[in-house]
Amino acid sequence: MSDQIKTLSGRREFLFLYDIKMGNPNGDPDENRPRVLPDGTYYVTDVRLKRFSRDFLKSRKYEILVDNIEGRTTNLTGRVVHYLANNGKEKVDGQELVKVLLDAFIDARLFGSSLAFKEEKFKDDKGKDQTWKAKPVPKTLTGAVQLNMGEVLHRAESVDIHGTSVFGSDESKSQGTFTSYYGLRYALIGFSGFANEHSAELSRLSDEDYELLLKSLWHGVRSAGNTRTKVGQIPRLILSIDYQPGEEFQFGRLHDYVKLLATAEKEEKEWSSPDDYQLDLGKLVTRINEQKGRISTVRYAISKDIGLTDPLPEYWEELAIEDLPKGR
Repeated sequence: MSDQIKTLSGRREFLFLYDIKMGNPNGDPDENRPRVLPDGTYYVTDVRLKRFSRDFLKSRKYEILVDNIEGRTTNLTGRVVHYLANNGKEKVDGQELVKVLLDAFIDARLFGSSLAFKEEKFKDDKGKDQTWKAKPVPKTLTGAVQLNMGEVLHRAESVDIHGTSVFGSDESKSQGTFTSYYGLRYALIGFSGFANEHSAELSRLSDEDYELLLKSLWHGVRSAGNTRTKVGQIPRLILSIDYQPGEEFQFGRLHDYVKLLATAEKEEKEWSSPDDYQLDLGKLVTRINEQKGRISTVRYAISKDIGLTDPLPEYWEELAIEDLPKGR
């Protein structure tokens, strides 16, 4: 990225739906049960979705700020010191330091970061002890991309999933030990968010970065299947509203415009796949049509397993979501 980088050309707003079967989309900090509101609505934090995005981008060889160091846990200061030392930039500070970090780390450009660095001791390339203490300008960077909390869009059933390990609890035991974890029978989860072009000027977020975000969401939840509790996750719909340059408008909470209509006489808690419902995007289509003059394009990708109550508008364009980014 150069100093003359062209940042986000206009406001963007997106909707993302994915589902999970017999898994836990986001465990709570106490018992690792699916997170639930008092009214019984299950939810997923924006932090969880950002982690999916970051992990996918890292797998494509992009540098990630919120990350470990060679598999070892670290804090933000340690991560930055490690990067600067490996790239010969230990002396940068102030605005120049922030520029270096934004050029390097795509998740900083997307989601921002608090840059509250602590004093850090490290060894330079000659093995001498050094102390790093930086004063970044600004100290807090607001991300251009902001996400709502995700919600399960229907009543879902919590289940305790039991299994047996192949190893005994000690050498005298001939049988394996019992294992268990908590999950949801089936859940369709809705997230929505936006990318602000004014914040993008500060965080150096480009149109290309935004396209990477969409692909990292889609592929990130799918790639998370390498863990037992996330193995049942599948992306189902992603939609991007690209506003005309200069427009200061956004809908907000796009997943509120999504309805699910049962296809059979099943209670919502008994649903087990997309075969049990159809997606009704009628209200969303109406709202978008009402603001069509503000919008440049509407783009989408949808799973072939999702049924719709009505065809999508012909002027909506398909996203080439399966074209993987090449990485760096």
